[in-house]
Amino acid sequence: MIGGMSLQDKVAQMVMVGFQGQSVATSPELATMVGTVHVGGVVLLEANAHDPWQLSALTGELQSLALSSGAGIPLFIAINHEGGIVVRITERVTGFPGNMAVAATGRQEYAYIAAALAAQELRAMGVNVNLAPVLDVNDHPLNPVIGTRSFGESPILVAEYGRWAVRGSQDNGVIAVGKHFPGHGSVAVDSHGALPVLQVTADELRQHELVPFRAAVEEGVAGIMTAHIAVPALDASGRPATLSPEILAGLLRQEMGYDGLILTDSLGMGGITTGWGQPQAAVEAVKAGADIVLSTTPMEAHVAIVQGLAAAVQQGEIPIERIDQSLRRILRVKRAYGLFEPLTTPNLNEVGSPDHQAIADEIARQAVTLLRDDGKQIPLPPPPARLLLVSPQELPPAASGEGTQFAELLRQRGYEVAELVFNLDAGGSRDYVYVAAVAQAPAHDVVVFGEWELIKRYVNWNDQWQEQLIADLAQGGPSVVVVAWHNPAAILRCPPGMAFLTAYGNTRAQVAAVVAVLTGEQVPMGHLPLTLAEVAPRE
Repeated sequence: MIGGMSLQDKVAQMVMVGFQGQSVATSPELATMVGTVHVGGVVLLEANAHDPWQLSALTGELQSLALSSGAGIPLFIAINHEGGIVVRITERVTGFPGNMAVAATGRQEYAYIAAALAAQELRAMGVNVNLAPVLDVNDHPLNPVIGTRSFGESPILVAEYGRWAVRGSQDNGVIAVGKHFPGHGSVAVDSHGALPVLQVTADELRQHELVPFRAAVEEGVAGIMTAHIAVPALDASGRPATLSPEILAGLLRQEMGYDGLILTDSLGMGGITTGWGQPQAAVEAVKAGADIVLSTTPMEAHVAIVQGLAAAVQQGEIPIERIDQSLRRILRVKRAYGLFEPLTTPNLNEVGSPDHQAIADEIARQAVTLLRDDGKQIPLPPPPARLLLVSPQELPPAASGEGTQFAELLRQRGYEVAELVFNLDAGGSRDYVYVAAVAQAPAHDVVVFGEWELIKRYVNWNDQWQEQLIADLAQGGPSVVVVAWHNPAAILRCPPGMAFLTAYGNTRAQVAAVVAVLTGEQVPMGHLPLTLAEVAPRE
């Protein structure tokens, strides 16, 4: 097959792209990239996935188009479906808690079960690659991008839970992609906006960050995604790992013996674009050892990447043998996971099934963790106590369409509930909620504040709106309970004395689990897989 392919078709197989639209008919860009340019894969974003039926129809269209054009090679269809706070499709699918919630239960088998059931649902919808699990060791509480996406701070814990997650996904027909190599958890810079620098020795890296990746390699993980992060101890040039031959070809391929697929994180992220254009970055990534370059930006960049790779081969910058090497890996994995088999009619009955939801509910219940309750504020006073909820708009909506599921479940239990829902990206919403919360708090028995992206916004933009409001609400008046929906490290920015618990995510199962703890229906059973301190242990 390789011998009869054109140069453009070969390099296009090494490109995975994002797109706009929810069908081929509504996305000229998609029709061009798959039907004319013949890219080897697509990555699904939130705008592409509405519900299982629409997504199944889209993936079927995509595979049919790929098979009927160019070299007739099926697509990698990838998605970020980590669970918890990072998913790209939520309608009618099971919302499994994410990595840290799973680790908080103390049960490694849940990592396998959650990954396996998620893979069954993805495969039923035509998705064959999950850009998960996250294998970063989160030992920096102020890391703004990893947080609860990590299993925890212990390399051994992350390695063991990561092994189970890889196995669960791949046992059920979905390619797992461990990320972000060689480790993104120990920095306080978000690579979406800038290039983080990991200041550790090579020995420290091998004993810490690399432990989960080594375990995943031993487990046979089909893909590993690179991090846009500089590691001077491995590459003194200051290049991000994505573009570093020392890190990809040297460390991952040669030293660690990995012969699976190496995928880049998106080349449109700030950790790359601050120093390289995407076509140039793609060339450098392939020279460094990457098999697949990923870009979620518009078609013009995608086309330029393919053209740039072809030109680099024609000009002798990249040997054609290097392209063929990656192409063999790509085809090997596509065959191993049945992508060349005839398309079948999808069976969507298991997607979002009651049995799957029951597992998600149980993981969520066992994960809820009480970090502080010096004043014995949990459980809340019994109904009809008056509660003021200050909630992020990211919580699932109420079935009635008014407010959030959180408020709805508390009302159903007989509480008198007032809710203020804030939008952190809208100044008017923030101003209104701040004033209203301070004014209304004295008329209530308890204020329940729902944290969202507090650490991320503090680190990235010095945005302290939530901390300031929490501190003002804590000045006398009713007791304050903080629920960390996004990141338990938010406790580092909250005043002492108030109760603080975390769900590690905002799925419907996790919201219901928090309500059960707040109302005394269940005791909190989770154990925090982090040591929270103002200064990161290794810096």
